[in-house]
Amino acid sequence: MMSLASNRREALAIGGATIFLAAAGGMLRAVDAAGQPLPEGDAYAPWRLWNDPSIGGTPLALVAAGVLAANPHDTQPWLFGVSANAIEIFADLSRNLGAMDTYVREMHLGLGCAIENMRLAAGPNGYSAEIEATPGLLTALAERRMPVHAATVRLIERGRTAPDSLYRAIPDRHTNRYAYDRDRALPEDWRHFASHADVGADVRVFLFEDGEPRRLFDAAVVEATEAIIADQTMVADSDRWFRASSAEIDAHRDGPTLEAAGLSSLTLMLARLFPVSAETSHKGWMDQTRDVQVASAPAVGLIAVRDRYDRVSAIAAGRVWQRLHLSATALGMAMQPLNQPIEMIDRERQAGLGAAWAARVARLTGDDWQATFSFRAGFASQTAPASPRRRLKDVLRV
Repeated sequence: MMSLASNRREALAIGGATIFLAAAGGMLRAVDAAGQPLPEGDAYAPWRLWNDPSIGGTPLALVAAGVLAANPHDTQPWLFGVSANAIEIFADLSRNLGAMDTYVREMHLGLGCAIENMRLAAGPNGYSAEIEATPGLLTALAERRMPVHAATVRLIERGRTAPDSLYRAIPDRHTNRYAYDRDRALPEDWRHFASHADVGADVRVFLFEDGEPRRLFDAAVVEATEAIIADQTMVADSDRWFRASSAEIDAHRDGPTLEAAGLSSLTLMLARLFPVSAETSHKGWMDQTRDVQVASAPAVGLIAVRDRYDRVSAIAAGRVWQRLHLSATALGMAMQPLNQPIEMIDRERQAGLGAAWAARVARLTGDDWQATFSFRAGFASQTAPASPRRRLKDVLRV
């Protein structure tokens, strides 16, 4: 069989028939140049296999980078349709967070993160990539069962380019929930990058380190966490994604885990040994948010757009978050989403309870911008572990 490296278009057509018309019961398979299934490994194998030489120089290499992107609650809400000259990205609405993401806004942020990883992987695999997001409003997406088209990445073959620092950081980028060093200043290079993130003028990043804006931000995160815990529907929709055991991780290959929760060694050991009630878990989340995550961060911030419910803007904001996190990773920094205030904006709107949370967050951005993502940044006390990831075959769409 012709190698993938020698003729990508021909090889993809051959391999594509194998992938999309696969043998047993219509199941999908990711294959190498010889038509053999790629190694799947455990739930963390995609972090090791993301740039496997057997798919290098093909669109599958871009998908393998995409599935390692940041995404809400590790729901990995994406599906990919692959051809020789394009990758179609779909929002898998069945993987929604319910009341935690009632307008699937965070889902589209995660899609933007995946798209940015794919764009970064294009050059080193011999492509240029043009991104076209599907227009529309998130508030119009009432369906929660069927995938909907979110974007197209159009591919043009060219010579391979050298990997840049953001591309090289892809396998090392993990959400870090441990304590940060409040007294250690952030690098000026990263501050400058964060001011624009090289995506576009329709997304803006706000950074806060001290003073009244920082106090308002911290209070909003803490009080939004309290509000979510008090909302039985919201917290239940969050909890259902949690994977408490290795068996659950292997079965689902997604969701938050104990290992990635930022717990101390003793607390982690006890949590593994003894069942933890929902009340204890929620109290632990509250304490960790207030006393560790907010308290220790030298800087916090918001990513804002003109309309938080515009689909194109949500994807652009997700691309910015991925770039911020990758650039931080390349500099040895850590980052973590703290999206509770924005989740409360969505919940309040969906429940018809007014716009108090939106007005509260607008005090930090002004009326011309609407925050769609909030985060913290700094240097962490410990290295963050990887999160589970689904196989390529799980995310390829017929």
